[in-house]
Amino acid sequence: MTPGPTSRCDTARAEASPPELSVLIVNYNTWHVCANAIASLRQHGPTRPDGTPMPFECVVVDNKSPHCADDAVQLVRDELAKLAAGQGDPRAGRLVMHDENGGYSKGMNLALSHARGRWILVSNPDVLFQPGMLPALQRRLEADPRIGITVPKGYWDPECGSRLPPNTLPTLREVVWHALAAISPRFSHWYARRQARQWLRVWLAEQPLALEMMSGCMFLVERAFFESIGSFDERYPLYYEDTDLSRTIHRAGRTIVQAPDAHLVHFVNRSGMTELEAMWQRHKTSRALYYRKWYGRLGAAFVRVVDGLLAAKWTQRFRRFRHATPLVDLGASASAPVLDFGRDCERYLVLLSLDPRFFLAGGILGTGRAWTPSALGFSYFVHAVYYFQAYDLSGGRFERVGTWRYQCMSHLGKAMPAGVAP
Repeated sequence: MTPGPTSRCDTARAEASPPELSVLIVNYNTWHVCANAIASLRQHGPTRPDGTPMPFECVVVDNKSPHCADDAVQLVRDELAKLAAGQGDPRAGRLVMHDENGGYSKGMNLALSHARGRWILVSNPDVLFQPGMLPALQRRLEADPRIGITVPKGYWDPECGSRLPPNTLPTLREVVWHALAAISPRFSHWYARRQARQWLRVWLAEQPLALEMMSGCMFLVERAFFESIGSFDERYPLYYEDTDLSRTIHRAGRTIVQAPDAHLVHFVNRSGMTELEAMWQRHKTSRALYYRKWYGRLGAAFVRVVDGLLAAKWTQRFRRFRHATPLVDLGASASAPVLDFGRDCERYLVLLSLDPRFFLAGGILGTGRAWTPSALGFSYFVHAVYYFQAYDLSGGRFERVGTWRYQCMSHLGKAMPAGVAP
């Protein structure tokens, strides 16, 4: 609960003007970034169609974080107290300390049970709210009753220069394609190119765009509709809950729409990075549940067979991979990477990935013959091995011009000791 005295005037105002929007956040070991998210929410809150401020609240559920230092928790409490004071409503900022970690879905449903608003904004803690984002999501959702939820365009840097990839809906066909890509370099390159083209269409969209699947990092939904479809399936411990919800929304006859003028900064998986082994185990459990739920026993069995074949020792000799273009190794450095394309590009696309196959990658658009991240953008790089691939888009082309490998020896702006491996 948010500490602090409450006057009769504040109580009366809260009762007369309940929140219209409830922002729900589930926290796990991310106190500092969660506090930053709430601070940005206070700065860039929702508005009504006439531009006046819309009353809102923020409910944070902590899923029994093991990293729970008093000073870190107080950062979140302080931001929630400021939000409540700004709304003139002592209940507008709430921290609920869950007595278990039952997973993201269960934590989010608990937050929903404390919410009072007609509109529900589901949000990760590792985000920054941007100017005009909430009104853009709200106006788009209100404009068309066929829309189930609205989502923003995602970026992983505060300058909104590096775009996050749209999610691809997992299907049995995708399972087959991933398996073929693991065996055939030619198919792998075709699939990566296909993905990049689809991402580019979403990144460049200037009109509302219907999506097959949304990202659970943030979406806006009307509470009545959300509850009518059962909100989150609590059987998913982590991941695939947004995939499951996407399919449920489509089954209910509604659409998922990206609002082109709503921008979100998402730092991606800061909670999962704190406990990698547990994260992957929960991912495995959720993946198995998803295919069992949506494709039945035969579908789930098919996925297990494909996974088993790819993991078998006798199939390893068939697994070959080579890059589509010669790999340029930039080595290990605490300085920002520089990609030289060897040509001037009227327009280029740089893909950034932790996966050498580029099946999941962020995107940067620009012009010129070289690219390097800005000082601010580089400060959000983590200690890891990155792969880059560049496409020349000049004159309507989509031509690969280079592939690079880079080991970042800086973690969120801090240089790493020499000899440390990611």
